[in-house]
Amino acid sequence: MVQDIRDLLQVRLPEDLDDWLNILIYGEPGSGKTYQIGTAADHPNTSPVLLLDIEGGTRTIRSRTDVDIIRIRSIKQLQDVQNKLFRSISADTGKMYYKTLGLDSLGELAQLDMKDIMAAAFNKNPDTTDLDVPSPREWGKTRSHMRDIVRAFRDLPCNTIFTAHSRTREEEGQPSSYFPNFSGQLRSDIPGLVDMVGYLHVDLKGGMPIRKIQFAQTRRVLAKDRTGVFGLEVIDPSIPKLWNMINNTEEPNVTAA
Repeated sequence: MVQDIRDLLQVRLPEDLDDWLNILIYGEPGSGKTYQIGTAADHPNTSPVLLLDIEGGTRTIRSRTDVDIIRIRSIKQLQDVQNKLFRSISADTGKMYYKTLGLDSLGELAQLDMKDIMAAAFNKNPDTTDLDVPSPREWGKTRSHMRDIVRAFRDLPCNTIFTAHSRTREEEGQPSSYFPNFSGQLRSDIPGLVDMVGYLHVDLKGGMPIRKIQFAQTRRVLAKDRTGVFGLEVIDPSIPKLWNMINNTEEPNVTAA
């Protein structure tokens, strides 16, 4: 009886689940978010790579010939790409050609979505709609759309890397705090949909620029690590390095929490 219901529900054990990475990386412009996506092409378990370029900031990986790029100019185009990727999943293996997808960036995507929402609202009520002032109704719509988009790409059988700009809050007498630059409830919604949230920054204290990504939640930094392997920060991070650390195939280069 117990086995019958388990078979009927098609349950799986945790050890049977695919070890795909789903990460939100946020940081200041120039911190290396797009570059990080490109590094996924350097590992057999994270390559081939498809970058969905929403922001138009692919100059840092222009020299690479091993990353496929689609310039996304509308929500409809993005949905069409997701549908085609979903239909490309092999019925035999449950896998698809690309092992890593990068969406760069979610903040710009939210702007595209809001533009469409406001245009629709204006067409419906041109006399009462200000295209530059979204109402709570429009904010609610874009929140729902963004959650659906992140889920749709996260649930594809591949590694998924989302990027966002960082936002800084400064209070008198208190150190700055850092978090993804999302509006309203999306600031907590989006991090809740992924396994890892990392704050990518460049440390200049020693004279030489050193990239670090922080996955440990602190009072100053919004971060998240469901794997529990990253400590406080990873120095000189790359997607292959994160993959190897999670799968215990590389000596970690981290700072303690």
